[in-house]
Amino acid sequence: MSGPHRHRTQAEVRRSAWPGWIWAVPIAAIGATGWLGLRALVHDGETVVVTFDNAYGMKPDDTIVTLHGVKVGAVSDVSLAPDGQHVEAKLRIDRAENPYLRSGTRFYLRGAKVDLSDPASLKAMLSGPEIVMEPGPGKHADHFDGSDRRPPLAPEHGPMVRYAVRFDGAVGNLETGSEVDLRGFPVGTVTSVRLSYDVRTGALSTPVQLALDPSQLGIVGAPPPADGNWRPLVDGMLDHLVADGLRARLSQDPPLVGPRKVNLDFVAGAAGATLTADSGLPVIPSVAPADFDTMTSRAGEVIRKIDDLPIKQTGDEVRSIAAHVNAISASPQIRDSLMHIDRSVAQIDQTLAQVSPKIGPLVAQLRETANEAERTVAAANRTLGADASSQNDLPAALRELTDTARSVRALADYLDRHPEALLRGKAQEESQ
Repeated sequence: MSGPHRHRTQAEVRRSAWPGWIWAVPIAAIGATGWLGLRALVHDGETVVVTFDNAYGMKPDDTIVTLHGVKVGAVSDVSLAPDGQHVEAKLRIDRAENPYLRSGTRFYLRGAKVDLSDPASLKAMLSGPEIVMEPGPGKHADHFDGSDRRPPLAPEHGPMVRYAVRFDGAVGNLETGSEVDLRGFPVGTVTSVRLSYDVRTGALSTPVQLALDPSQLGIVGAPPPADGNWRPLVDGMLDHLVADGLRARLSQDPPLVGPRKVNLDFVAGAAGATLTADSGLPVIPSVAPADFDTMTSRAGEVIRKIDDLPIKQTGDEVRSIAAHVNAISASPQIRDSLMHIDRSVAQIDQTLAQVSPKIGPLVAQLRETANEAERTVAAANRTLGADASSQNDLPAALRELTDTARSVRALADYLDRHPEALLRGKAQEESQ
């Protein structure tokens, strides 16, 4: 039996260039990695190493590097240096700033320490330190020495001329890198601060070495030396100024709380001096600092002089006199005697007013008044003690009372001998 022919469906495999959606994820990951790598190659720039004496709170990926206030990099790693005495910070600097990575470029921390002469450091103390980059001259470099404070002078092409200064006593917290000023203008930096003990003399001193920048000294009227040796010209300048009273002095800016620096300025009435030599370096004469340490020392001298005064002994004597006076005023005998004196004086006034021809009652009353005064003194002496009359602190009132008693008794004796004096007066009677 036959019927129509049936066609069978056949499967056919076709190969495509697209590998399938399952490969989309790894392909995207490869592309992203390549793009990030290319971006890192273009933007991340170069890694440099800066050596500091302490980490000062620097943190990887948190502490930034700025140039003129603009972020140009960040800290990628902080580790201990091989010598065990310093800290190495690895910095990623943007490629655009690579031309500034030269041997004269300097890095310093802002916010590592409070510096009142740099208000920005106060803000950095709260938000964490940042590394500031200051471009300088020289060849390309990738290793630098960092500082915990802003360098006093910007990098200069010219040479530095070195000098020494010897200060009497301690130099406080003067540090290497501190500023040197000439009449308020920055002209150099401190390069060395150390202790020195002279075995021959037994003297302990703190010699300080300075580096002055000739380009900052404002020298006019002379061409720069052709050989680059500024020493003769700067020496001549300082020798002349020292003869006119220029001296080196430690100071602080702001006073009392700011960082220490060396200030070169004229001192009125300074003794004559010249540049001297010490270990091959000219020495600039110095004067004592007019700072808090000096004021404290002078205040201590004043306090010692006050302590030498007999203040306690004087106070004890005053208290003794006051006790004696209180004892006298509290004595019942003294109060009774003073009342008798008051009544006697009143009776004398009444008798004189009457001018009685009988002088006897008046004389008797005067003698009674004198007796009362003497009894008052005797009572006071008994109150103060047996030797009260020999004491230097006997109240003046008792001495006056004794003198009054003598005067009243003398008057009574005189009137007893010359009763007519009441009418004629003593001067008239004596003139006759």
